[in-house]
Amino acid sequence: MPVSNPGINLILGPTILGVIINMFLFGIVFMQAVTYYTSSRYKKDSWAIKGLVSWVLLLDTFHSCAVIWVVWEYCINHFGDLVFLGTTPWPFPTTPIFSACASVPVQIFLAWRVKLLSNSWPVFGVLSALSVGSGIMAFITGIRAVQALNVFLPVQDFATLIPVVDSWLGLSVICDLSLTLLLFLYLRRSRTGFAKTDNIITRLTLQSIETASFSTLTSVLDLITFTSLPNTNFHFAFALIAGRIYNNTLLTTLNARAKMREDLNRINITSVSLDL
Repeated sequence: MPVSNPGINLILGPTILGVIINMFLFGIVFMQAVTYYTSSRYKKDSWAIKGLVSWVLLLDTFHSCAVIWVVWEYCINHFGDLVFLGTTPWPFPTTPIFSACASVPVQIFLAWRVKLLSNSWPVFGVLSALSVGSGIMAFITGIRAVQALNVFLPVQDFATLIPVVDSWLGLSVICDLSLTLLLFLYLRRSRTGFAKTDNIITRLTLQSIETASFSTLTSVLDLITFTSLPNTNFHFAFALIAGRIYNNTLLTTLNARAKMREDLNRINITSVSLDL
């Protein structure tokens, strides 16, 4: 493979950058998980939430180790091997699957929060359908990516995946935007007119928007870079971190509940549903 088609910097550079950011976010996920496991809320939570936290932590650990192995293969075992540099080891083509395994449970968790605030099963159903649809397209993307040459897909062949990738990321963006908007609207409706209560609801609203906006932005940037630069690895800088973004969203939301509930109890307000 000629160095200029595409250049080493366009393949290895974004990959290493994505792995570095991924490990930084994994560290945050790990610390958030420790905070959750040692909090008073942990014993009160359902086994479903406890299992979800354990799942995302296990998923993040495995995928982070896998992408570190890829960088080792590129930079150590196959250093200077331009033929190997033009291929994609299995952790990269399967990244959509890892991302979906993180995003779908987290999106459904957030959809359940919307359901509790809105008391609307149809809203929950639509949001869940968008999330599951995105997950299905992510699995199709991963499966198609590893079909060529066993578990290796030449970088130049990524362009053939644009339609299915656009469907996956497009549905994910729609779901994330819908979650952000609905959380904002229903939390705003929970305002009581009392300053202390409304301040707490405002904090909860801002926290919900901030956490959801990161996942939306990551998916949008992944969509743009993959569609416009399919013959490079720029999209990996965003695809590799997507799972960690979603899992940080989950853990940030869970860990914020104790302080919010404490503040609400201090002013004898129990109507805002935080005990998820």
